[in-house]
Amino acid sequence: MTFEEIKKILEENLKGKIKELINPFPRRITLWVDKSDAVEACRVLKEKAGFYHLSTITGRDTGDKLEALYHFAQNGMALTLRLQTDRIDPKLPTTIAVYPGAIFYEREVHDLVGINFEGHPDMRPLVLPDDWPQGVYPLRKDWKYNREKGAIE
Repeated sequence: MTFEEIKKILEENLKGKIKELINPFPRRITLWVDKSDAVEACRVLKEKAGFYHLSTITGRDTGDKLEALYHFAQNGMALTLRLQTDRIDPKLPTTIAVYPGAIFYEREVHDLVGINFEGHPDMRPLVLPDDWPQGVYPLRKDWKYNREKGAIE
């Protein structure tokens, strides 16, 4: 499927909900929607545009906002769904009803960036140690690593 074919599907099915839809490089698409439209965008991507494979989700701290970037693949085309949330109360809807594999990716993003996925059935830590302090997220720009003196010389 070409960018123009995917663009047509997304514009027809997400009328008025697309903040940005760009094709910055051949075979690469970025779609940005409001977080309230996240689940619907995922359904359209899977059921209408054929993006059955969610490769991963990455978290990003932009300074004033937090983002979750959902990376999809389909026949040599990569699509990134961009969602933003506030830093103060970072929440996004879970997408596991559409992409069950998102269950682990959302837990990882929660561990590292601190985004809460509303409706997620299990937000236990996934990648951080059990004794990691609650409310401390190592991929946020304001996180400071305090290495023990003498641990590494």
